[in-house]
Amino acid sequence: MINVDVRIITAKSDDIEINRNELALRLKTDREYESELLEKCRKRFNETVEYKCAYIRTEVDLSRENVCKFDFAEIESRDLYKNLHGCKEAFVMAVTTGIAVDRLLNRLNVISQAEHFVTDGLSSAAVESFCDYASDMMKTGIRCANRFSPGYGDVSIEVQKPLLERLCAAEALGITLNPAYLMTPVKSITAIMGIRS
Repeated sequence: MINVDVRIITAKSDDIEINRNELALRLKTDREYESELLEKCRKRFNETVEYKCAYIRTEVDLSRENVCKFDFAEIESRDLYKNLHGCKEAFVMAVTTGIAVDRLLNRLNVISQAEHFVTDGLSSAAVESFCDYASDMMKTGIRCANRFSPGYGDVSIEVQKPLLERLCAAEALGITLNPAYLMTPVKSITAIMGIRS
């Protein structure tokens, strides 16, 4: 059952403009790169992707130095504490491109390494672009800190577990964790975004 305060954002492939710089970085090309292979992979990816985000708006207690207390976890982190300085609330989010993209990548890994490489790059750039899209929808008219993800800086990747549980991510998004705290679908992102106003 999904908690009543968990909100969902979805998007169609036409809604998401994949960041050209992010894609170029993933494919190790220049940002204007185009090819028949890229177009073929982009078309198939766009037919497969299921963009979905779950998020909450929650209080954050920063009364103890280098401790960020949320309703789902108490996170000891100098980096996150600095990022959230001055915030009393935060958005907590998870986004994914869906399990069908994982299946597509697994299939391409067997039949075409070139198509797998390009589609993997597209998928990684796409989930980042969707994360930007969802963040922009959340913070309309609100000033926010930069997004901060578990596993970045001194924030333990183990924070994934309570964060995803709080978002009911298994039910809402189909995101699960393995024993190493890595997510399935693999093209998924979790993040905390402090609210400054």
